[in-house]
Amino acid sequence: MKKNKKRKIKYYFAACFFTLSALLELALNSLEILQHRRQIDIPKNIVYAVFAISVAAYLFYKAKTVGTDIDDEDERDEFIAVKTDHQMYKIANWLIYILSLVFLIGAAFMYEAQGFTTLVIILITIAATLSVLWNLLLLIEVIMGITNELRN
Repeated sequence: MKKNKKRKIKYYFAACFFTLSALLELALNSLEILQHRRQIDIPKNIVYAVFAISVAAYLFYKAKTVGTDIDDEDERDEFIAVKTDHQMYKIANWLIYILSLVFLIGAAFMYEAQGFTTLVIILITIAATLSVLWNLLLLIEVIMGITNELRN
């Protein structure tokens, strides 16, 4: 049982690391766009950020499934799973993630067409706000998962 808690915490910290690295990558891309530098590397860096976010989502999923066997579950575990895994929360979380990527990619395309600098700044601001919101929701869920594990 103690091994499972350690593994969960390791997965949670690894997921946080990849999420923060993806945020850093997106922030650096935004700065490069705003400062008109290295435009060739921007799509590659966006792919890296998407990969880091995907790895973080996988690690977060692994952390939630560590130590959950069919024989181990009781009514309390099922109740917690129902309360924490609401379908609406998942849809909203993915919608925020996809919208932030769409706004960021839209800003990159608008930047390539000259004369849209104000619109690019607005789209990057919206994308950054949405990605910060998505990561805050992820961080809150991770913190709640860790506190629930430590309480049990």
